Formats: sequence, C-alpha cells, structure tokens
Amino acid sequence: METSHIIILVVSLTISFAVGRTIMHMRKIKKNAEAQKRSAKALRDAPLEAESKNKAKRKRQQRDALR
Repeated sequence: METSHIIILVVSLTISFAVGRTIMHMRKIKKNAEAQKRSAKALRDAPLEAESKNKAKRKRQQRDALR
C-alpha cells in the first residue's frame, strides 16, 4: 500500500470512530433524559398514601399536604 492510501485509511477510521462516539453519546443523553421524565411522571402519578389511623400523624400529614 502506498503512503497516501494509509493516510486516507487512518483519517477515515478516525472520522468514523468520532462520529460513532458522538452518536452514542447523544443517544445516552437522550435515554437518560427520557428516564428522568418517566421517573418524575411516575412520582406525580403515584396514588396518595392512605390516611393514618393515628390522629396526630393524620393531622401532620394534612398540614404537610397543604404546604
């Protein structure tokens, strides 16, 4: 192989590797953002806890819920 062919091969491999890593990095960012949105939605949509039978605790829960 000639020197120019080797240089072209190395440059093309470097570019290919860089593009692949960039794509994987962007996918990871997107996946993490979607996971955070899903977990936040799950917390928002979670059912409320049942009222406590303990009167003092029930008052404290109601007071905290109003805040």
